[in-house]
Amino acid sequence: MDCEEPIDLEAVRRRFPWVGIASIDEPDLSSRYREIMAEARRDRMIVEAIDSVRRSA
Repeated sequence: MDCEEPIDLEAVRRRFPWVGIASIDEPDLSSRYREIMAEARRDRMIVEAIDSVRRSA
């Protein structure tokens, strides 16, 4: 295999959908993962609060 051969990024993304989610320039990808998880947790709490208010109305 020739090392100079270009990488087919679309094929890689189809096989591994998580490729490209985080910046490769970011020194600590786990910090971006923690941010994503914190946002998801916050969003779930908002949805749960809205559902609670709707149920009590």
